[in-house]
Amino acid sequence: MSFFVKMSTADLMENLREELTCFICLDYFTSPVTTECGHSFCVACLLRSWKEHSTPLSCPECWRTLESPHFQPNERLGRLAGIGKQLRSHVLQSESKQGGSGAAAKAFSDEQQGVNAFSTQCPGINRLYPSREAEQRHKEKLQEILNLLRKKKKETQVILSHEKERVTLCKEETKTCKQVVVSEYVKMHQFLKEDEQLQLQLLEKEEKENMKKLRDNEIKLTQQIRSLSKMIEQIESTCQNSILESFEDVKGTLERSEPLLLQCPEATTTELSLCRITGMREMLKKFSTDITLDPATANAYLVLSEDLKSVRHGGVRQQLPDNPERFDQSATVLGAQIFTCGRHYWEVEVGNKTEWEVGICKDSVSRKGNLPKPPGDLFSLIGLKIGEDYSLWVSSPLKGQHVREPVHKVGVFLDYESGHIAFYNLTDESLIYSFPPASFQEALRPIFSPCLPNEGTNTGPLIICSLNSYV
Repeated sequence: MSFFVKMSTADLMENLREELTCFICLDYFTSPVTTECGHSFCVACLLRSWKEHSTPLSCPECWRTLESPHFQPNERLGRLAGIGKQLRSHVLQSESKQGGSGAAAKAFSDEQQGVNAFSTQCPGINRLYPSREAEQRHKEKLQEILNLLRKKKKETQVILSHEKERVTLCKEETKTCKQVVVSEYVKMHQFLKEDEQLQLQLLEKEEKENMKKLRDNEIKLTQQIRSLSKMIEQIESTCQNSILESFEDVKGTLERSEPLLLQCPEATTTELSLCRITGMREMLKKFSTDITLDPATANAYLVLSEDLKSVRHGGVRQQLPDNPERFDQSATVLGAQIFTCGRHYWEVEVGNKTEWEVGICKDSVSRKGNLPKPPGDLFSLIGLKIGEDYSLWVSSPLKGQHVREPVHKVGVFLDYESGHIAFYNLTDESLIYSFPPASFQEALRPIFSPCLPNEGTNTGPLIICSLNSYV
């Protein structure tokens, strides 16, 4: 009976030692600290581990990324470790006095001899063979790493596949932008040919840089997948062994896998320059047309200025005749000018409005109801701000694009004979959008909409800039 009691004491001591052991040095805690994820280590071991590994910082036990290198001293755990160490020594001495041939004393002494011998050869490592419980725990940790590595590999493969597709897309986007630049410079005639070539050279350079970024990242991701695959094979082989060779091997595997887990596969960011056309605004100003608003077409909620140069949503319906020309549902007003030929250009101040619409429409556009306009009846630009996101949309067909900065002033250009309509951002003097050439057969008119007040956040007016307002 005494044999089983002593073995039970040994098991209890082993369990206590496991709880009071540092995961890194595998010895009793010395000045332990606890990280924000709840795991404890010797302070020297933790700092050495962080020093040896690159950012971001992570827990050596669970690999959770830590926000900052903060930890809390755990004095109580340190005292318990000291008590456990003393208790272990006391039990050894007690067992030795009662008879060194006891099973518990033999287990303790044999283990201690093994620890001392191995510690002499490998300082900082105090256990050679893991207990069954420790072995199972480390196998579970290895399986967890294996699952994470497989997930990381899958994510990296998805991004790699996407990057390969974007190589073709990058070429297509660059080709489209080149066509836009060429088209804009054709309108500026031969004297701007040199500037056109400079723009094309810039796009060529940016295309090469973007392609290099994509190819470099493709190589990087491929190498990362190979490293992940190799590590997965090593861990799978280790996990298939019935008995782990040593904690040193386990620790080495954990350390080698940690940098791979810290790697985050990222997609490449590519950019193309804005389509800034040198001297375009000065050329367009030659076709400046004095635009005014037509009160007979204004929705009853819209308030027009006395000079018919600005319009805002008044919030209150006015008592106005419901004549056939007036918009009854849409917060819209037309320009008074009617175009059947020639080139025309005007500018509209949209300010800090969160929603607005300007453009050109057929004179026969429907004024009643609020149904979508048929293709070819409306060529408009819509600005929309939701939160901090700002986007521009064009109609016929409706398509949008995200922009980095809000547009405060818009230029509108119409070349009736060539069927050309384009919008310009006058803040940075760049092209916003150029509609594909069309064949105009009907009269066209400017169209404006300040849109709804949106609970007081969009009450500002649209202002048609006067001819003497050009700068």
